[in-house]
Amino acid sequence: MPTPRNPIQVLKEAKQIARDHGCFVVEKAGRFLVYRKTPVRNVYLGSRGTPETLRPFVCAVTNFH
Repeated sequence: MPTPRNPIQVLKEAKQIARDHGCFVVEKAGRFLVYRKTPVRNVYLGSRGTPETLRPFVCAVTNFH
Protein backbone atom coordinates (compact mmCIF):
# COMPACT_ATOMS: atom_id res chain seq x y z
CA MET A 1 0.00 0.00 0.00
CA PRO A 2 1.52 3.36 -0.96
CA THR A 3 2.11 5.89 1.76
CA PRO A 4 0.03 9.08 1.68
CA ARG A 5 1.84 12.12 0.31
CA ASN A 6 2.91 14.92 2.58
CA PRO A 7 0.69 18.04 2.04
CA ILE A 8 3.81 20.22 1.89
CA GLN A 9 5.17 18.13 -0.99
CA VAL A 10 1.85 18.39 -2.83
CA LEU A 11 1.79 22.18 -2.32
CA LYS A 12 5.37 22.59 -3.57
CA GLU A 13 4.57 20.48 -6.62
CA ALA A 14 1.44 22.53 -7.41
CA LYS A 15 3.40 25.78 -7.08
CA GLN A 16 6.13 24.45 -9.39
CA ILE A 17 3.62 23.37 -12.03
CA ALA A 18 1.97 26.78 -11.84
CA ARG A 19 5.31 28.59 -12.12
CA ASP A 20 6.36 26.48 -15.11
CA HIS A 21 3.18 27.50 -16.94
CA GLY A 22 3.09 31.25 -16.26
CA CYS A 23 0.97 31.19 -13.12
CA PHE A 24 1.56 31.54 -9.39
CA VAL A 25 -0.10 30.49 -6.14
CA VAL A 26 -0.76 32.77 -3.17
CA GLU A 27 -1.83 31.56 0.26
CA LYS A 28 -4.31 33.99 1.82
CA ALA A 29 -6.70 33.46 4.72
CA GLY A 30 -6.30 29.67 4.63
CA ARG A 31 -7.06 29.48 0.88
CA PHE A 32 -4.74 28.92 -2.07
CA LEU A 33 -5.41 31.48 -4.82
CA VAL A 34 -4.15 30.86 -8.36
CA TYR A 35 -3.26 33.73 -10.71
CA ARG A 36 -1.98 33.85 -14.29
CA LYS A 37 0.77 36.36 -15.07
CA THR A 38 -0.09 38.63 -18.02
CA PRO A 39 1.67 41.75 -19.39
CA VAL A 40 -1.21 44.00 -18.29
CA ARG A 41 -2.10 42.54 -14.88
CA ASN A 42 -2.40 39.29 -12.97
CA VAL A 43 -5.62 37.39 -13.70
CA TYR A 44 -7.38 35.51 -10.90
CA LEU A 45 -8.22 31.93 -11.96
CA GLY A 46 -9.70 30.46 -8.78
CA SER A 47 -8.92 29.09 -5.36
CA ARG A 48 -8.93 25.88 -3.39
CA GLY A 49 -8.84 25.12 0.33
CA THR A 50 -6.30 22.29 0.57
CA PRO A 51 -3.09 21.30 -1.22
CA GLU A 52 -4.70 18.01 -2.26
CA THR A 53 -7.44 19.86 -4.19
CA LEU A 54 -5.08 22.62 -5.36
CA ARG A 55 -2.81 20.37 -7.44
CA PRO A 56 -5.57 18.97 -9.72
CA PHE A 57 -6.95 22.50 -10.14
CA VAL A 58 -3.54 23.89 -11.16
CA CYS A 59 -3.11 20.99 -13.60
CA ALA A 60 -6.51 21.75 -15.13
CA VAL A 61 -5.98 25.50 -15.61
CA THR A 62 -2.46 25.04 -16.99
CA ASN A 63 -3.42 22.09 -19.21
CA PHE A 64 -0.74 19.95 -17.52
CA HIS A 65 -1.31 16.19 -17.86
